[in-house]
Amino acid sequence: MLAFRHERDWKKFHKPKELVAAISIEASELQELFLWRENETANEIQSDASYMTKIQEEIADVAIYLLFLAHDLEIKLSDAIAKKLVLNERKYPAGKYKGIYERAR
Repeated sequence: MLAFRHERDWKKFHKPKELVAAISIEASELQELFLWRENETANEIQSDASYMTKIQEEIADVAIYLLFLAHDLEIKLSDAIAKKLVLNERKYPAGKYKGIYERAR
């Protein structure tokens, strides 16, 4: 991924603000794929190969820009995720939120 960017000399365009905008835009394109569709299960979605290809491409776009941003800001993504899961565990303890769809207050 970094080699791809380097070979094209694109890092100079990948300022954090632009990467964040790209993440948002690509996430919106992913969301658009689900617009006006029924509330399908993952298994139902997976049964449509063409639809899955489009979803995979948009997920990849989001991930690529996210990974560029984390790399450029020297954020170790696995550590950031682990820390966030600890915070979420405190905010949403399983004993209180198991099987419940409710935002923490």
